[in-house]
Amino acid sequence: MNDEITALGQVLGRNIANRRKELALTQANLAERLGTDVVTISRFERGSNLPSLLRCQQIAEVLAMPLAQLLSESSSQLSDQALQLEQYISSLDGKDRAFLIDMVKAWCGHLKYDQH
Repeated sequence: MNDEITALGQVLGRNIANRRKELALTQANLAERLGTDVVTISRFERGSNLPSLLRCQQIAEVLAMPLAQLLSESSSQLSDQALQLEQYISSLDGKDRAFLIDMVKAWCGHLKYDQH
């Protein structure tokens, strides 16, 4: 259980830090928007402290992202993995997305066939 908590903290922290940097925010900027201190943000990003569910929702709102996205890599749920794939392909144009979907279909067929 502790290993799962540690892994969750690391994924959550990495997702917070990556999104914060994408938005060109410092830890101090994020802390100010959340009404907390920089040390708390640093601990969240390092994964040494897990924020509460309410705090996760607040972080997601400040970072303008779905709450599920903060946790997406930590889950083995098919719907979470689908969300992660959606994030990867969302920046592609229609033609490239169609190409990628065709490739994924082909690979899935190949892998499914290989299992039998």
